[in-house]
Amino acid sequence: MMRYALLVALVRASSHWLDAYEQRGYFVLPRVFSGARLMHLRAAVARYLRDHGNDHKYMMRGEKLGGWFVPGIERIDQLKIFEAEVARDERLARILRRILGDDFKLLERSEIYVSRIGNWHSDDLYDAFDLYATSLPYVTKEWCPPTGPKRPPPLAKPNTRAAPPKDDDELCAQGMEYGFGKATTFWAGEGTAHARRVTTVAVYLEDHGDDTGGLSVAPGSHRNASVHGDTVARLDPWSPSHRPEAETPFDLIRSGAGDAVVFDSRLVHRGPRDDVADFKRELSRSRRTVATFSFGRNNAVSEAFSRGMRFRTDMLFNGSICGAQRDKNGDPDFGAPCAFDAVREDLARRPLRGVPDGRPFLEVRRDLERRR
Repeated sequence: MMRYALLVALVRASSHWLDAYEQRGYFVLPRVFSGARLMHLRAAVARYLRDHGNDHKYMMRGEKLGGWFVPGIERIDQLKIFEAEVARDERLARILRRILGDDFKLLERSEIYVSRIGNWHSDDLYDAFDLYATSLPYVTKEWCPPTGPKRPPPLAKPNTRAAPPKDDDELCAQGMEYGFGKATTFWAGEGTAHARRVTTVAVYLEDHGDDTGGLSVAPGSHRNASVHGDTVARLDPWSPSHRPEAETPFDLIRSGAGDAVVFDSRLVHRGPRDDVADFKRELSRSRRTVATFSFGRNNAVSEAFSRGMRFRTDMLFNGSICGAQRDKNGDPDFGAPCAFDAVREDLARRPLRGVPDGRPFLEVRRDLERRR
C-alpha cells in the first residue's frame, strides 16, 4: 500500500514537472544527490582537480571566466561515478522518458564547471561543430533543395567570417559549407521523427539558496524562434539590441545542494556572476560545482549534437588538432579554417548514421541497478 501511494505521488509530481518544462522550459528536481553520495561526489571532484586541475584551468576561455572546466566526464575514470549516480534517480528517468521517448540516450556532452562565470547562451552546436547538422534530412529537402526556391530557417547566420550573404541562394551555399549557425535546428522538423528534443540536466553540488551561484534562465525562450532570437539579442553584450540584464525577465534559481535543474536545451540560460568565479583557483576555498548532462531523443538531430560535442572535447584534449591555431593557453579556435577541416575529416571517416552512439539510457540504468 505504501509503495502504491508513493507511485501515485510520483506520477502526480511528474505531471507537474512536465507542465513546467513545457510552459517555462525548466523545473527543479530536488535532491538527486544527497547525504553520503553527495559528499562522495564532491570529494571525487576535489581529488580530480588536485591531480589534473592544471589541465583544465584555462580550457574554454578559462583565463576570462575563472575556475575549471572539465568536459567529457563520461570518459574520465575518476569521474564516471557521476553518470552512475544520475542513473539512480527514478524520478528523473520517468520524466525524461515522458519528454524524450522510451529509447532516449545520454549524449556525449557530460561536463563539470567549477567556480566559473557563465554567460547567456543556449546549448547547441556552434562554429565548426555546426557542420554535423548540415546532413540532417530537412536541410537539403526543405531549407536548401538543389532545385527550386530556398527556404533557410529562422535565425540562420552561417559560421563564416566572410561578408554576410546577399540572398537565400548565397546563404544556403555558406550554410552548407560552414553550418547555418546556432539555434537553426531548434524548431525544424516539428511533428516528424527529426524534431529536436534535447534536455539538459544540471546538478548542483553546493547550496545556492542565498547567493547567485545557481542557474539563471529566461523562461519561455525555448518556445519559438521569434521569442528565442529576441531574448538572445537583448542579453548578448555584443548585439546591437543589447539591453541591461535587469530589463529582460529571468528567473534566478535558488537550488539546494544536490538539486537538479532539468531544462529544454533551447532555453536561454547562464551560470553564475563574477562574484562566484575563482581566478586564483584555490582548492582550499569553497567551490561552486555543477555537473551537466545532455539527454536526447534517439534520432538524427541528437546524433549530430552528440557527435559535435564529442569532437569539441577531442579538440580540447588533443593538441595536435589545429595545433597552430591555439592561443597562448592552448585553447583552440573553433571557428578557424583548420577546425572546419578537422570536422570534415571526422565526418568523412565516420559518417552520421541517424541515431546517437550508445545504448538507450533506460537499458544502461537497468544494468546499473542489477550490479548494486
